Amino acid sequence: MPWPTSAGVLVTTGLPIVAGVKANQLGSLTPCSEWNVQALINHNLRVQEFVNTVLRGTPGDPGQMFAVADEPVPNEGAEAVYTANTDSVLATVKSMSMEKVVETPFGPMPAGNYLMIPMGDLVIHKWDLAKATSQSTDLDNGLSEVCLGLLKQLFQGGRLGPGFFAD
Repeated sequence: MPWPTSAGVLVTTGLPIVAGVKANQLGSLTPCSEWNVQALINHNLRVQEFVNTVLRGTPGDPGQMFAVADEPVPNEGAEAVYTANTDSVLATVKSMSMEKVVETPFGPMPAGNYLMIPMGDLVIHKWDLAKATSQSTDLDNGLSEVCLGLLKQLFQGGRLGPGFFAD
C-alpha cells in the first residue's frame, strides 16, 4: 500500500475517531499512560505538523510532538486541525519524489521511508484514542499490515534495521 493510499485510509479511519471525541472525554486516561485524551489528540496534531516541516526541509524541535500534557485542544477544533494538517501533508507529499532524501531526527532517509514512521505512530494512537473514548478499535487490515511490516523492518534485532536509511 503506497503512502498516498495509506494516508487516505488513515485519514478516513482516524478522522472519525478524532471527530467522535466528546468534550467530557478530554481528561480521560488512554492506554498511553503519560497522556490523557486531550494530550493524545494534540500529539497526533503535532506529529502531522512536524512531518510536514521535515518534508519541506525545515524541521523544528521534535520534542514539541511530545510536549503536549498541558496544551488545550486548538480553538478551531481537533477535527478541523486534523483535516487541515492532513491536507497540508498530502499536498507536500504529492509535490515531491518519495525517493528524495530528507533530514529526519533519525538521520537522512528517503521521504517515503520517513513517512512510514509517523504513519505507524498515528495508527497506533488511533487505536489508543478509540479505546479511551469507547469508539470502535477496528483497524484497516491493509494499513495494519503496512505498519507491522514497517515495525519489523525498523527494529530488526532491537535496533533500527539496515536498508531503511539513505546510503
